Amino acid sequence: MTHSPATPLRLSCRHVEDTLRVELRGDLDRRYADLLVEAVSGALSDHRRPRTVRLDCTGLTTVDPSGLSALLMVRRRTDEAGAVLHLVGRPPQLERLLELTGTLSHLTARPGTRAPQAGPTEDPARGHAAHRPER
Repeated sequence: MTHSPATPLRLSCRHVEDTLRVELRGDLDRRYADLLVEAVSGALSDHRRPRTVRLDCTGLTTVDPSGLSALLMVRRRTDEAGAVLHLVGRPPQLERLLELTGTLSHLTARPGTRAPQAGPTEDPARGHAAHRPER
């Protein structure tokens, strides 16, 4: 099996009014995941504290579990700061990873809303949980 050469993560951050725009290019993996978290965390603590953080993922080539963890941490930090996170330009491999791990709705939901969770639902007529049929 051959591996393609690693592509270092490049971040381009800029403030536009009350929005932090971050363009991601390269690999969001264990080597570079902290760069993203540090960049967003720093911007959220800056005096120009953004109300919106837009991560443009168009240029991502790879996202590994550490990269996914970084995206989840960015979501946590934006929630704590009262900012809204938008993941735009998600390439197919990122979309697939988010769907497979069940994190797509969490990462794309508005702050303060909970993504629907799979599991039993309450059956008021019986007073106990009713199980959803398997697909």
